[in-house]
Amino acid sequence: MIDRKKQKIIVTVCIFFLCLNASYFLNGCGNKAKAASPSTPQETIDLIMESIKNLDMKVFNQYTDNYVETYYNLFGGVDVEYRAFNTLLKYRSKQGKRYQSEYNLSKKITENLTWEIKDVRENSNTAEIDLFITNADIGKALGNYEMKIMEDVLTGEGSGLGSLITDMSELITDKETLISMIDDLGTEDIVSFDVTVLAYQEDDQWKIHLSPTFINAFSGNLYDADYSEDTKQRLSEIEEQLDDKLDNWAGQFENQIENRFKSWSEP
Repeated sequence: MIDRKKQKIIVTVCIFFLCLNASYFLNGCGNKAKAASPSTPQETIDLIMESIKNLDMKVFNQYTDNYVETYYNLFGGVDVEYRAFNTLLKYRSKQGKRYQSEYNLSKKITENLTWEIKDVRENSNTAEIDLFITNADIGKALGNYEMKIMEDVLTGEGSGLGSLITDMSELITDKETLISMIDDLGTEDIVSFDVTVLAYQEDDQWKIHLSPTFINAFSGNLYDADYSEDTKQRLSEIEEQLDDKLDNWAGQFENQIENRFKSWSEP
């Protein structure tokens, strides 16, 4: 039998660990206590920029108009369209390699993102927020990536259109190469934007409108990149060489068809 003094000690220890575990699950365990909703346009835009930086898509979707529509795709399945991070949000499972690859790329794109709120002009249920946004020049890395894809296709061992399609498909889905090209950007490869963002109230909370200009700014000029003259010149040269290669393939294909018809017509 355990005496009453020892029973009291055991009960006290058990209560202590129960309280400790409750505190852990409420405030730790990867789930912090729910933060208070932003009450001003300034708090909302700060929260949104933090959610972009941390790829917190739940918060990002809650306080923006990122969702566009739900529709049936060509294969009869249900698909959802978003204004930003569309590919990342399409993956239902976060355990797959494709999701992880897209997540790593999105994380790399937002890694060097910074922002400063310059001014907020609130008018009843709407507000205009002036932001100064800086990021790595992702557009420049994309230009280098596009050039590599075309050069690899041009110098590929394939000799037909099927090989071209296969090569391009493999190269375009190779997110690691694009990530490495972003890593190769120098400290001088920075882009900055002065952007005015619209905020509005909906269901008693502030939300941020994701305009194309705003999305392009926090994505490091990813969608409106102005390639350097050297890059443009090289891309133009590669395109001409690819056109010649496609013409050769077309000629070879026509000859194969003619020879096939001849063989059918011979007695």
